[in-house]
Amino acid sequence: MCALKNQPRNNYFSDQVAVQGFNLALNKYLASIQKKAFAQYLSHENTLRLRHGDVWKHPANPEASDGGMKEHSVYSETKFQDIVDHRLELIDLCVTQLSEEMHRQFAQMMYSTVNEACNRSGNIVEAKGMPLTDAFISMIEKISFSADRNGEIRFPEVHAPPDLAKKMIDAVEAAPPEYKKRLEDVTERKSKEALEREAERKAKFLQYGEE
Repeated sequence: MCALKNQPRNNYFSDQVAVQGFNLALNKYLASIQKKAFAQYLSHENTLRLRHGDVWKHPANPEASDGGMKEHSVYSETKFQDIVDHRLELIDLCVTQLSEEMHRQFAQMMYSTVNEACNRSGNIVEAKGMPLTDAFISMIEKISFSADRNGEIRFPEVHAPPDLAKKMIDAVEAAPPEYKKRLEDVTERKSKEALEREAERKAKFLQYGEE
């Protein structure tokens, strides 16, 4: 009977330390790419990471939507012959494919989530047959502006296909003075309401902002 039968065999073709270091570096790099992708849609101040659990909780806002956790996954394959041929450029290609697919899935999830929330609340503008200028101002009317902790107004962003966005911008810029005055009045009113809400929020906390 061989005494070495149950002992693990040495693997001289695997460097576990290097593998672990590569995986850590890859995860860190993918996280940085993902963060940049998120920044195109969301402010970092409004982005949270949930590592455990399956639902978000909104005890202070019972009307807030809870879409739960969404799984994103990407499949990547490397052929054995490519490894034999020592094709290191495939590492960059693989990372690029992973980041692009994760970006696509995130954008799809974000827009579908916004769409579901708008359909649930009825906060929708039906723009068919409506001039773009009227559709734009109706859209602004349905949006609540926000103010940050410094009292700065954060104006809403418009996400639209490039051709539609250009048509809307051109229509608003070419609108008559009375329309622009109406749009300015709506913007000022929305900004004032945002500042009032922020003041009410701060008033709930004693000694807020005091040093």
